[in-house]
Order: sequence, then structure tokens, then C-alpha cells
Amino acid sequence: MTPKKPASKSILSKRNRRVVADASKCAGCMSCMLRCSFTKDGDFNLSASRIQVRKLVGKENEYQITFSKDCDACGVCAVYCPYDALARVKVEEKV
Repeated sequence: MTPKKPASKSILSKRNRRVVADASKCAGCMSCMLRCSFTKDGDFNLSASRIQVRKLVGKENEYQITFSKDCDACGVCAVYCPYDALARVKVEEKV
């Protein structure tokens, strides 16, 4: 029995929405990166994506998900993630 991977979360906020990443669900398909670059730049370019998925060296099937400072938390990455590793959630405003 393999031990359960710890959940890795990256959060980036925009107004009252957040993109939450759970790297333990990531399969490294890079769909999020391709959709991000196409939406923002009109071209499928992994290096231009505002979200980056990197395989961790020495770890089998484990990935790191990070957002660049240019990410505006639009959520297109979450919409096209087939593994539910990304989600755009509403943030409750404190009064």
C-alpha cells in the first residue's frame, strides 16, 4: 500500500475569486498551460503560460503548480483541467 500524497495548494486571488491548485491530483498533462497561453496570447506556447506545471525531480507522478505574477486568476486553467487539480472558487467577503 502506497502512502497518500500530501495535498499541495497554490492560491492566487482576483477580486472575490481564487484559483486553488491541488498538485496531488495533477497528472502533468499541461492542458491548463496550453489553454492559458492560448486565451491570453492567442498561441499554444507553454513558456508563455501564466500557470506552470513542473515535474518534481526524484518524485514519481508528483508535480508542482505555480502561478506567475501576470496571472489574473481568470480561471480558464481550472475550466480545462481534466483531473480537477484546479478550481476557481468564490471567496466569502468579510464584513
